[in-house]
Amino acid sequence: MARAACLAPGEPIPHALLMQTLTLPENNLTARLRAEDALNRLLELGLVRIETGDAVRLHRLVVTFIRDVLGGQVATAQEGVEKAIDKEATHINEAGLPGPLLVWQPHLRTVTNAALNREDLGAAKLCNELGWHLWQTGDFPGARPYFERALQIRQSLLGEEDPDTAHSYNSLGYLLRSQGELDKAGPYFERALELRKKVLGEEHRDTAISLNDMGRWWHLQGDLVVARQYLEQALSVSKRVLGEDHPLTAEYLNNVGACLLDSDDLVGALPYLKQALEINEKVFGPEHPDIAMNLNNIGYLLRLLGEPVQAQAHHERALAIRLKILGQDHPDVGYSLRNLGTALQDQGQLDKAQSYLEQALAIHENVQGKEHQQTATCVTYMGLLFQAKGDLNEARRYLERALKIRQKVLRTDSPLIADSFSYLGQVLHAKGNLEEARACLEQALKIRQKELGESHLLTGRSIDNLAMVFKDLALFVEAQSGYRQALNIFEAQLGPDHPNTIRVRENLASLDV
Repeated sequence: MARAACLAPGEPIPHALLMQTLTLPENNLTARLRAEDALNRLLELGLVRIETGDAVRLHRLVVTFIRDVLGGQVATAQEGVEKAIDKEATHINEAGLPGPLLVWQPHLRTVTNAALNREDLGAAKLCNELGWHLWQTGDFPGARPYFERALQIRQSLLGEEDPDTAHSYNSLGYLLRSQGELDKAGPYFERALELRKKVLGEEHRDTAISLNDMGRWWHLQGDLVVARQYLEQALSVSKRVLGEDHPLTAEYLNNVGACLLDSDDLVGALPYLKQALEINEKVFGPEHPDIAMNLNNIGYLLRLLGEPVQAQAHHERALAIRLKILGQDHPDVGYSLRNLGTALQDQGQLDKAQSYLEQALAIHENVQGKEHQQTATCVTYMGLLFQAKGDLNEARRYLERALKIRQKVLRTDSPLIADSFSYLGQVLHAKGNLEEARACLEQALKIRQKELGESHLLTGRSIDNLAMVFKDLALFVEAQSGYRQALNIFEAQLGPDHPNTIRVRENLASLDV
């Protein structure tokens, strides 16, 4: 009764959870039978009642009565309850499957809030586990105060140079990144990496985690060169410390592949993504959030390779996993919906694609907010869809909105902002707004030359797009110069027989005539 009174008043208490709080000796049948007998006596007395399944419930008034009568015993029982809750929450969080914890989330929250009155390391650990659970369910605002309290307690009791303090820094960075607050997330990741290198050394699991998170942060900022350096370091450390078939090694393989994918190195990305999927299927089985992530990235790559039907199959499987495990309102479900929509768009199924993209946009706006980077990405896809449908006015509206979001949440020279300028410039060109198109495309080119380099494929595409505008403005010298630069880049990056290379060569030839 004392242990039950430490849990959430009036909420169903799973039978297994209540038994775990007793810390019974393993394989001791006599102790377990005595515990079951004690629970049956409480049921007979009417102090607890059976709920659906094997859960029991205490009325709130009964809880108040028990705490008054058994005050000292409740205080003693609190320690056992906290240990059981923390152990089970840690196990479920590390498995990456938040569903089982949802059943008794109120108990985790109640026990954590009670522990915070002491502000000791046990309270910090519970705060961290509750924060991670809320993050996994997509409740980013709810997770933040618990991560912040964990960091405050650990800084006060352990000081800065402690692995748990570094863990709290990294957790907060992870959360802020998920909320789209990239500028705020960066210093937390940097501090966590600095502490882990100093305290744990270069060859440590947690150091690899920080290297990976720094890489992902730079990836989201659009600096793929720096991102890849961090991600490859994380992968190298993980292979040496954890082994070739560890789930974290699979995660870092996936992230290197995703970085290569966004760098337009599709051939180079595929082996990384496939290897990550193979490891996770071997470790987790067919249904796990990490497997959905792998399928999503491979599907995206297949779409870029011009295989939208295969891409659709991968995105459909990823969506099914995420809906089953995470629920219909999770951000990851939004990612799958929008990628499935783009795969359908590539097959000419524009109305069906629009339906999926609208569902995805609603999830991103509701869960992550209207001014989040992922919302901006989904808004961009909506703009490109309307461009494909021939509705240039609607396309312009969405692409301008995406640009405004990215200008607000990203650094001014982010390649993602260059992407938005490029897409908007192409729509303006199609509408015949040549001077506006020129201004946008010149902004895109300026950022790409600075951030990606003069010979990058995306820089070549910006030069090519700008040359087409120059041609329509009758600025033939500028157009000719642009086509020559684009042709050199395309021949080097895509080869002489690629359709884009051939098209630019033909455009240049028409101007030479």
